Amino acid sequence: MARYDPDRMELSARDRVALANSTEITQGRGGPHSGVFLDISQVSKDRILERLPRMYRQFLEYQMLDISRQPMEVAPTAHYSMGGVVVDPETHVTDVAGLYAAGEVTAGLHGANRLGGNSLAETVVFGRRAGEAAARYSASRDVQLRARQVVGAANDELSGFVRHGRQFARPLQRALRDTMWESCGVVRDDAGLRSGLARVAELRELAREVDVRPTSEGYADLAHALDLRAALVAAEATLLGAVARRESRGAHQRRDFPALSADLLVNFQTRLDADGHLTVDAQPVPLVPPQLKAWVDASEEPSVAGRLLE
Repeated sequence: MARYDPDRMELSARDRVALANSTEITQGRGGPHSGVFLDISQVSKDRILERLPRMYRQFLEYQMLDISRQPMEVAPTAHYSMGGVVVDPETHVTDVAGLYAAGEVTAGLHGANRLGGNSLAETVVFGRRAGEAAARYSASRDVQLRARQVVGAANDELSGFVRHGRQFARPLQRALRDTMWESCGVVRDDAGLRSGLARVAELRELAREVDVRPTSEGYADLAHALDLRAALVAAEATLLGAVARRESRGAHQRRDFPALSADLLVNFQTRLDADGHLTVDAQPVPLVPPQLKAWVDASEEPSVAGRLLE
């Protein structure tokens, strides 16, 4: 059982905490619900309510557990994306004219491992850059054109989702989440990743028969169907990138390739080809500016995957 201690693992980088927890669970030392125990009962209840009010009430509501008195069972989970849409760093414009992106949807800011608090830079710094650039672009246009054929095609596509089908989106969403956890979780390997790709392909075929129909409450079925379609693309892109990165770097840990590879100092970009299939290509990582290189060299450490997976 882990107790909160500023000098111990609990406040290490998130990838190391997740890897350590995952190792305990996969090697059979997990709790009754396949988690590990975190104990913060030595912290005062007032302090917990000040810093973790929502977590405190969630445990009370869902488990009838007072975390100021009892240990909680926890486990790693996917909560953030360190990949995303490729944007220009100065303006955050995409390769679609007039389309800007900022925040977690974009790629490149965090490298291989996001540290706690860094997401504020995405919204405060780069959200402002994107907003200012979008405003300048809009102000530079004499007229705002709307392609009627694009609007019509989008409407037709949405209308095509409304149908009586043999599948339901929610179970397929759950199956996709389970697939990604089992095949592309904290620690990956080639066999698991390729098994995940095969399962995603199966789920994509099932998604073609999702039941979508309006109800008195609106188009909730349509929202789930659209979310499922997007999630299937994101899942396949993630799996393809993980297959290509035959090394362990940051939060990406490969059981079959536990060390860093000097040949893989690249960014993998996934695109749709002319036939609608996802393809992956490698783009060299720009050199670190001289004024920052000393900091980077001082912070680099060997991968911890090999040590924890021995």
